[in-house]
Amino acid sequence: MISKLPNKKDITDSLSIVVQGPLNKRNIIQTARIISGWRKIFSSCRIIFAISQTDIVMFDGPGIISDPRLVKKYRDNGLFYDALELIAECCDVITLSGAAVSMPPVKQGIGNNHCNLQIEAAKAGLDHVGTEYVLRTRNDILFIDDTFIDFYIKNHALPRHRFAALKQRVLISEFFTLNPYTFESLPFHYSDWFHFGLTEDVRCLWDVPPYNIMDATYYERNPYQKSTGLRERTFFSRYAVEQHLSFTVFKKFFPELTLDYHDDRTSIKESIGVLADNFVIGGPGEIQTYFKKYNDLETDDFIHSICIPYSLWKRIIKNNEKVNYEFLFSKDIAIAKVELINEEEDGKGLIIPHGIILKTYIFILLGILDTNRRRKLQETPKAFFRDSKSRLTRYMGKLYFRSTRPNIDATGVNTRP
Repeated sequence: MISKLPNKKDITDSLSIVVQGPLNKRNIIQTARIISGWRKIFSSCRIIFAISQTDIVMFDGPGIISDPRLVKKYRDNGLFYDALELIAECCDVITLSGAAVSMPPVKQGIGNNHCNLQIEAAKAGLDHVGTEYVLRTRNDILFIDDTFIDFYIKNHALPRHRFAALKQRVLISEFFTLNPYTFESLPFHYSDWFHFGLTEDVRCLWDVPPYNIMDATYYERNPYQKSTGLRERTFFSRYAVEQHLSFTVFKKFFPELTLDYHDDRTSIKESIGVLADNFVIGGPGEIQTYFKKYNDLETDDFIHSICIPYSLWKRIIKNNEKVNYEFLFSKDIAIAKVELINEEEDGKGLIIPHGIILKTYIFILLGILDTNRRRKLQETPKAFFRDSKSRLTRYMGKLYFRSTRPNIDATGVNTRP
């Protein structure tokens, strides 16, 4: 294993960036901005755009698109033309991945599962990397600068133990690197937003087979476990996408690992060990990113208990395999217990609040909403407020739940008068 990392200049001189994702009329301008942003940060590194699917660019089949051109329908669109020109100017390679199809939604309330499109695009992009290091990322994420490399250098050489499988640690995001001991019992759920590290390690993380339809529809035929929690019962799929990617890879190194279904806790302790020994976790305090789709995550009251932030990752590294994880995560476990009990209370339907402002706002909503959204507010208020596109409504939702839910302590006792 590598014990000494090259300096920052050595890394930037041997770095490629793989930007992957779809290219269509909805995102071509944003994608051009993102890719040109990467070129501004890294003026001389190799940039590869791995398109997973497109209905806006002409192609003869999978492989390199050497002369990207708009399809006839959009050929007279000046904005699209300029965006595609900018993408072509900033990229060293533009490639279209092999055929893949979406799977049904992983769980309630979200769109189709694009896992197979991700896998094919990542592989296609990584095939064109000839440098020692690579940053593979989504085409809707941009880092503010190159200080993530400094952060990686600072943390890559911390002690590793028996679950060290990759040659060197890989940098991933805090967001959606879930703590399986708290809100959602999903072991091996490591973020796939981006991967930065040795190219051979990042390739290893994407050396996985397609997600199959039987696993994608697993809970249409199989019951949940008796122990399955409220959040986990929203799943249709046997695994989350992140679990399919991570568990498939590390099962090759450690055959004793077990994950028979999404909330299988058999190897929950080992899943933390794998995380500690193979990754570096960076959150908004360590890696500043522009990611419009998930701007609101940073203001989520419970995000640092739902996910594993850098500070907690450092504590895991320091205490790895020397302390009971329930003890190490005890504060976040208590927070999750209270909030999950509150969520069960919220699921009982809309409660008219006492405060005049909130009460008035609720009555206004009930009067102006269409039938489906009114029913959603009345039956599942938490989902209604969470899914609202209005900042004001989401804010009022936070006030609503603070005022109506019982103040339940970690023992399950309601302490609100």
